Amino acid sequence: MIVLRKYQEAAVAALVNDTYSLMKLPGARLKMVLKAPTGAGKTIIMAEYLNQLSEELPDKLDLPKRKVAYIWFAPNQLHLQSYLSLKDYFSELRSIKPIQFEDITDGQLKPNEILFVNWQSVNKESNLYIKENEQGKDLVRFVHNSMLKDIEIICILDEAHYHADGKKAKELLQKIHAKIEIDVSATPLSPGYTGYGHVIRRQDVIEEGMIKKNVVLNPALDHHKQEGRPLNQILMDEALAKRKELAEAYEALGVKINPLLLIQLPNETKTESVLDKEIIDEVKTYLEVKGLTTSNGKLAIWLSNEKTNLDGLEANDGFAEVLLFKQAISLGWDCPRAGVLLIFREIQQEHFGIQTVGRILRMPEQKHYTNPILNNGYVYTNLSRDIVKIVQEDMDYIVQNKAVRKAMYEQLTLNSYFINTRLTRNRLSSKFRKCMYEAAEQKFGLTRNLEDTKGEVIDAYNRKRLAENVIELDVASIEIPIPKDLELVIVEGATQVTQMERFAKTTGELDILFRQFCRNHVGAYAKADSTPVMELALKMLFEDYLLMDEFAAIKVILYPQNQGKFVELIDVALEKHEQLLKQKAAMASKKVETVSWDVPKEKLYNEHYNERPSDNHVMEPFYEYKSASTPERQFVNFLEKNDAYIAWWYKNGDKNKEDFAVTYVDHERITRGFYVDFVIKLKNGLLCLFDTKTLDSDKNFVAKHNALHQYILDNSSNEKPMIGGIIVPKGAGDAQVWKYCRNKISSATDTTGWVSFEPSTEKPQKP
Repeated sequence: MIVLRKYQEAAVAALVNDTYSLMKLPGARLKMVLKAPTGAGKTIIMAEYLNQLSEELPDKLDLPKRKVAYIWFAPNQLHLQSYLSLKDYFSELRSIKPIQFEDITDGQLKPNEILFVNWQSVNKESNLYIKENEQGKDLVRFVHNSMLKDIEIICILDEAHYHADGKKAKELLQKIHAKIEIDVSATPLSPGYTGYGHVIRRQDVIEEGMIKKNVVLNPALDHHKQEGRPLNQILMDEALAKRKELAEAYEALGVKINPLLLIQLPNETKTESVLDKEIIDEVKTYLEVKGLTTSNGKLAIWLSNEKTNLDGLEANDGFAEVLLFKQAISLGWDCPRAGVLLIFREIQQEHFGIQTVGRILRMPEQKHYTNPILNNGYVYTNLSRDIVKIVQEDMDYIVQNKAVRKAMYEQLTLNSYFINTRLTRNRLSSKFRKCMYEAAEQKFGLTRNLEDTKGEVIDAYNRKRLAENVIELDVASIEIPIPKDLELVIVEGATQVTQMERFAKTTGELDILFRQFCRNHVGAYAKADSTPVMELALKMLFEDYLLMDEFAAIKVILYPQNQGKFVELIDVALEKHEQLLKQKAAMASKKVETVSWDVPKEKLYNEHYNERPSDNHVMEPFYEYKSASTPERQFVNFLEKNDAYIAWWYKNGDKNKEDFAVTYVDHERITRGFYVDFVIKLKNGLLCLFDTKTLDSDKNFVAKHNALHQYILDNSSNEKPMIGGIIVPKGAGDAQVWKYCRNKISSATDTTGWVSFEPSTEKPQKP
């Protein structure tokens, strides 16, 4: 079973809700958008969206029409890839039936069928899919036949920016005249977009470990460093070396992943030019010298006239180390082990963005690793740095600023701690029934304990308690009103809405209303997963406390005068469930992973950092966060002034597994990671761990200092002496000093007994 990530669940919920909103509106070709960055799993999102619609639509009595068929348009062969993905997804669920053109029966699309269509197959008037013919087998006619049976059509425009904006595509979409058109893309067209749909933030996808944290763009090396070698050879050497480095990093972690280097050739024309052939021959010859050939399986080729060693290429442990290809395979091709991309481009193609490097964005195991080099993608190109222009939207993701650890650094091997803060699925758990029972006992005074009833039969006792709470139980003969349906009526060319009121008389109708009631009251939890849990909890409540069958229980709950009381009961149960989840999360957060930490060999910095001169920062060059706090900036100045006594210093990160952290218990009693600002090595061998703050600036000030103090006590030794703690500035200008406490503290405002940090005279801390 595929488990959706939190951002995927949010996207599905938004799309489903907006679909219902649009289906109530008059007119057609209503626009909706799913903007999802490459690697977010848009196909899975759309699959679950379709699944939820198929489950919920029959119960949506407030919709004018409740039957829907779908058409999925995609460019190149992406439609086939999506067809196979959804066919596999629905192989067990069977709520949606993926089909191709030849699978259409009875001259129409049927409810919950989804037809996959390749844009190139319908962009010509002469094509049989859209050409009117004697057999009546054309797409538009099939669609119109469906509409005559009150079946709404929803068109899904996958990667719409490639073809859906063309003249023929627009004409076809106009003929189909679907109720809703959903633009699914990283760069949606969204013509006439009215605010319906969902946007997935790239950072959410990164935090879930689905894609790389950054893409490192290494433009052509300075010509002064070429040393007479051809630029293409230098680039291949750099790319091959990076692939080898990644392979060694995976091996060191015991992970069976063979990273793939992609070499992309120019794609100026459909047929290979003389220049193309020259580059292909040059690349093949050079790779052969390096022992990478098609004959030994280490080189794969995907060109129009040559396809070699492609079987098993996408597998994480695939044998090929290099793939030579043209741009044509980029759309929809998924090979998560691809980690390095070498692009041979012409000078005029200088714009770089996510679309350019999308093939190396995915994480092979959908998680990040302790070695930071495995969490980035690497791009090499024959464009010089001054020519490269990064698309504005992607400037914080595609980075060119890299700092490298200085050679003089000697390993520290500190214990660092990482807490996985990934949240659990946003759905009601199996514990919700217990929460419902507790809420009912608290709110209504129900019980299952015979001692509480003073000899009275339990179900009779509980019935009295409900009656005291003004809950009507004798509703067996009462008909439950169904929410008013909407019916569209054409009167003199204008659309009017009339209302029809009906009553539920059958078990089936009551089941629909009960599902709707539960679905509408699961709070912020995912409706598809949580509704069945809510239904069961309410039914079992009546069975266990009142010996009442579910048909009678549903009537009691849905009876208009009772509904408000049960909504209040559900709210109490949801609050209890939320507290239960928080307690579970707090316990889970105490499962801390210990890692061995050193200053990273290299680190990447995006546009939010500026290069700043520094002689002693262990990473060269030093990049400072543009929004760094005033104490941080002042402390850097202090360190630079004392460079005569400092071997090196390092500005630590604040959230990643590769950043140094100790653990502390916050004011909510939850164990969290404390990312210490500065790691400093004095020339006398003393290691200093300091976090800069101003007094009383952090509600966890005391807890963090004491946790760091305890860490130093536990880890300091004669071979590795340490001092540190939270450090605060006193005074200003040349008179400014930095104070810290060598003991545990109890106040965030009282600095009595604190000492000044003096790099020239500092000595190890005594226990």
